[in-house]
Amino acid sequence: MKFSVVGLPHYTIWHLYEPSVDDIRHMKEMEEERKKKEAEEEAKKAKESKIKETFDEKKSDWEKEKAAVQDMVQKAKNEEKAEKEKKKEQEAGAKDVHEEKPAVEKKGGS
Repeated sequence: MKFSVVGLPHYTIWHLYEPSVDDIRHMKEMEEERKKKEAEEEAKKAKESKIKETFDEKKSDWEKEKAAVQDMVQKAKNEEKAEKEKKKEQEAGAKDVHEEKPAVEKKGGS
């Protein structure tokens, strides 16, 4: 295998160990950006935790109320159904009574 080195090896070695002024400035900027981002994330987490601590969790209350409302709706449906059945029974009973009366009248009138 043949390897070839392009460029000046002493510059490459020097550049690896001793960065230029631009490289140093760029590294400082990157470090500042990283610190700024970390500070923003920390502030965001603190804000979220403060909001959670300040306000109560109402999900359980909503679940209880939802269940109560559903129970009330179910009871109303059951009552409605029972009333309809009661009316049907009364109507059926009334028909039976009306059918029997004419039959009785005919027997008595003959």
